[in-house]
This record gives sequence, C-alpha cells and structure tokens, in this order.
Amino acid sequence: MDLCLLHNDPLHTHLVAEDGLRYAIETPRPPEYDAHTPTTTTIVRIDSEISTGHVCTEVGRVEARAGAARMRLCLTDMELVLHPFDATTASEKLGALFIWWIWTDGFVSSWTFTGPDNRPYKWQIFIHSPVLILNDNSNTLLARYHHAKLGIVSRSRRATLEVLPAGVPTTDLIVVTFVSFMKQRVTIEYRTIEVEES
Repeated sequence: MDLCLLHNDPLHTHLVAEDGLRYAIETPRPPEYDAHTPTTTTIVRIDSEISTGHVCTEVGRVEARAGAARMRLCLTDMELVLHPFDATTASEKLGALFIWWIWTDGFVSSWTFTGPDNRPYKWQIFIHSPVLILNDNSNTLLARYHHAKLGIVSRSRRATLEVLPAGVPTTDLIVVTFVSFMKQRVTIEYRTIEVEES
C-alpha cells in the first residue's frame, strides 16, 4: 500500500492511498518569536464509513523536547522515546564533518524499539531513505519512504510511504513511528546546523 504525502513535509501533511485519505498529520508552527518552542505532532487515522462518513481516530502523538522525540500510541497507550543526540557536545569533541558522517553512517541513523505486539522493530536509513524492518533474524522489510522527485532528470513524483504486505497489519504503528523518526531527524539536523553556525 502506498501512502502518498500531499505536502512533502512528513510533519505536516495528509497521507492518501488509492482509495482516498487515510491519515492527517498536523504539527502547529511555533510562534515566530520563539522557534525553539517544542511542538506536538498529532497523527489521526481517517476511516470512511458508508453510514457515518469520515470517522477520525487519533492514533498517535509525537512531542519533541530537548532534541528527543517522545511518541505515544493512543490506541494502546504505549509510550516510546527516541533518545536525543547531543549535537553540541559531539561537535565540540568531533567536529561538524564527523557529526554528518555519524548521522549518515548508521550510528545515529537507526532507532530500535519494541512494538505493542512485543516484536522488535528498527527504523534505519538505507541509501538516504528511512526503512522499517523487523529487528530479528528475518529482517523482514515492512515499510520504506521514497523522497519526492522534482522531475528535472526523470518524472516528478510526490514523497511516498510504502507499506509492504508484511507491514499492513501494523500500519498505524508504522505511520506514528515514521513521523517520530522523521521529527527526531529534523531536530538533529536543525541543531547540528545551529552548532555549525555558532
């Protein structure tokens, strides 16, 4: 199942499948005077029912505080934390170029967690794109993110979160953890740029 991002921002978009709107992801913009204010991202699943029309169910919330993304799965009341990466301390010790290398070479580019079904999962960067796998001996691929293409050399396309058949039963978990992973990634990149500029 392909979930197309209507806006190429994973933190503020709608996910649309072939049969219509599936998820709404909303992150309020921080006030202009305080860009460092932590924001909470809300993920809502939209089900179409013949008798009642669209039914919205909040499936997750992602909070960013001090560089960490804290995620709550609303349906199971489970909370996960994507631990912060201290770009300031690391850049003082290692330098900004090394920070970039760490981020792209797998040290900070993965997140392992246990889902509500007690199975181990892992988001990781594979060839510049996030993928979700079962973190066991099978390494079953569950989901993959495709970045948008502008269409200069090839056909343009919108960003897409591809949920593979093995991942369809856990689509809510995939969407919420994807947003959490991307929010942490944006926070780290923003903080690393701040450190480089200072």
